[in-house]
Amino acid sequence: MKLIPVISFLIIGVCTAFTPPAEDGITINITNLRNDKGHVLISLYKEGEGFPDKAEKAFRKERVAISNKKAIIQFSSVPAGNYAVAILHDENDDAKMNKTWLGLPKEGYGFSNNVMGALGPPAYNKASFRHTAGQSTTIEIKTKY
Repeated sequence: MKLIPVISFLIIGVCTAFTPPAEDGITINITNLRNDKGHVLISLYKEGEGFPDKAEKAFRKERVAISNKKAIIQFSSVPAGNYAVAILHDENDDAKMNKTWLGLPKEGYGFSNNVMGALGPPAYNKASFRHTAGQSTTIEIKTKY
């Protein structure tokens, strides 16, 4: 008779072990990186403050490794709101966007919604997306060079 509670405990434990955890954040998948050199710098901006070039005002920011010309970051416990993402493929790990003498980017970059500005970065309202608390939001960004 002692065997039945043990078997029940094991079944419940196995079922619980394979239940995926509740997601409550933003996942950003970055593709089209030209190589695995350096890192990707990712800035998550809330409600437009500092977007896209004032990383010090970003809601959250990370530096992630590259594997097979791709990078991924998960920001957990993100409150509801409007957000936008800016990324930089910092190939030489100097933590800044390197430019040509004409002011054009030498390193890869990208924005949420894969939008681009006409003569500079896109406006926040073009790059922004809505995140709902308690849910998972996934953003795909294709790097431009």
